[in-house]
Amino acid sequence: MTTTNPSSVDSYPLDLTNIPYATTTPLNNLSLHLPRPPVPNDPNRLFLIYIHGGAWRDPAILAPSFAATQTHLLAIAKSNPSTLNAISGIATLNYRLSPYPAHPTSPSNPHDPSRNARHPDHINDVLSAILYLQETYAFGHRYVLIGHSCGATLALQVTMKRYWGAQYDPTSALELNVEPPVAIVGVSGIYDVPRLVDDNAAIPAYRDLVVNAMGGERAVWEGVSPSRGDFREGWAEGNLVVLVHSEADELVGMEQSEIMWDAFGEQGFEEEVGSQRRRKFVRLTDLKHDEVWEDGREFAGIIKQTVDEVVAGEKNT
Repeated sequence: MTTTNPSSVDSYPLDLTNIPYATTTPLNNLSLHLPRPPVPNDPNRLFLIYIHGGAWRDPAILAPSFAATQTHLLAIAKSNPSTLNAISGIATLNYRLSPYPAHPTSPSNPHDPSRNARHPDHINDVLSAILYLQETYAFGHRYVLIGHSCGATLALQVTMKRYWGAQYDPTSALELNVEPPVAIVGVSGIYDVPRLVDDNAAIPAYRDLVVNAMGGERAVWEGVSPSRGDFREGWAEGNLVVLVHSEADELVGMEQSEIMWDAFGEQGFEEEVGSQRRRKFVRLTDLKHDEVWEDGREFAGIIKQTVDEVVAGEKNT
C-alpha cells in the first residue's frame, strides 16, 4: 500500500491509502483500488464507493473494514471478466467520528476534532469525499454507493442532499454539486433513528450513541432518517436500491430495512427486474451484524450482482 498519485505510476492494479479529501482532520481520508488507468467520463464503467459503519463513533471500524469484502469481490470479478471490466475503481471512505469516551481500548479525547463530530459533520465529510472523487476521476453519477449500518444511513442521506443544503447551510454549494449515484447497496442499515432508540429503550447505549452523533432533539432524528426522506426529488437519478439484512443481526433489527423497503415502494421503486427505478431486498440468514463485512463473501457477491444488474439494465434501455 502506498499513497501515490495515480498519474505518476504505470503499474496497475494500483492501491492507494490515506488520500486526503479535506484538511479538516487526519480522518478525512480515503483509500483507492484502481484496476487500470482511470478514464474520465467512461460510460462503460462504474466506480464503487464504500462507507463504513460503527455507530458513527467506533474507531475500530474504519475504511479497512471493507478489506475482506474487497478481496472476495476482486477474486469473483477476475473469474467474471464482464464484471471486472465494469469496475473503474473502488474507494473506501473515512469520516470524522462522534465521541466515544467509553470505548474499551481507544476512548475519544474531547480535544480531538476527529473524534467529536456531530451531525451534519458525518454526511458533510462523505459528501466532500464523493465530490473529491467525482472531480478527480470525472465519473459523475456512474457509481454505486455502498454502506454498512450507519454507513448505509449516510449512503441514503447523500440522495437527500437538497435537504442538507436547505436545512443546515444554505450558503454552501457542496451538497448541490455532488451527483447522486446510479445505485445504492445498504447493508444492515439504520433508516429510522427514532425507531432504533424506541425499540431499544431498555439498552441506554442506543440512545447515548444517537445523542452523541446528532444531539438530543427528536426532530433532528426524524429529519435525518432516510425512511422519512423524499427520493422523488433528491434521487431522481436512482436506478437500483438493494437493501440487505441478516436475520441473525443482533444489533439492528430487520424492521429497519423493512421500513425502508416500504418507503421506497411508496415512492415508485418497483420489484420487477428491468424496472427503471427498482428496489431489491436480500435476506441473509446466519451472519451477525459485523460478520457481514468481517467474512465478506456474501457481501461481495451482492455487490458483484448489483454491478452486473446496473450494467445489464443500461444495455436494455
